Amino acid sequence: MTAVASRSRTVRPRMLGLADQGTRVSHAEFARAKFEEPWRYERVMGRLVVMPPSGDAHVGSTEPIRDYLGAYKLSHSDILEMVVSEAWFFIDEETDRIADIGVYLVSPGAKKPIPKRIPDWVCEIVSAGSEERDYIAKRHEYEQAGVREYVIFDRAQHRATVLRRVRGRFQETQLRPSDTYHTPLLLGLAIPLQAIIG
Repeated sequence: MTAVASRSRTVRPRMLGLADQGTRVSHAEFARAKFEEPWRYERVMGRLVVMPPSGDAHVGSTEPIRDYLGAYKLSHSDILEMVVSEAWFFIDEETDRIADIGVYLVSPGAKKPIPKRIPDWVCEIVSAGSEERDYIAKRHEYEQAGVREYVIFDRAQHRATVLRRVRGRFQETQLRPSDTYHTPLLLGLAIPLQAIIG
């Protein structure tokens, strides 16, 4: 075994935490890293972004969505393959994102491994301070990455913004608490929005 090969096998995962906010991190380092709890992490423009852990309000909004998606998966396993909380996916060489929920549909043929596999459906729950990230940055990145539908649930504004891919671009629709969310990706799914954004 050569010295180079020996060194490459003994590379230790980098420990990243709150103090590393803004530090340059490669995709490979991010993929191997160990992370200080309870913080959450993304990599944007090659730099580490450290986010606070999800609190009761955030979890309380994602839980009903996960419940509906999980029930749908049980009865439609021929359509929905995986429902993933904190779905990690690779946008480009400079950016790794963690979506609140990612849905992967059943598809024929070989599948790329996570994080190179892009979720078909993604949702984000807007938290105080995440508005620019969720409405602008992630909208552009998710469209670029090939996400087929991106839903932004905003409790403060009492609305859900549905961004559905039409001819390669996101087309926007707004929903209110009195509405029920449906998607052509998951036929038959019906999520009443009152408990999520009401």
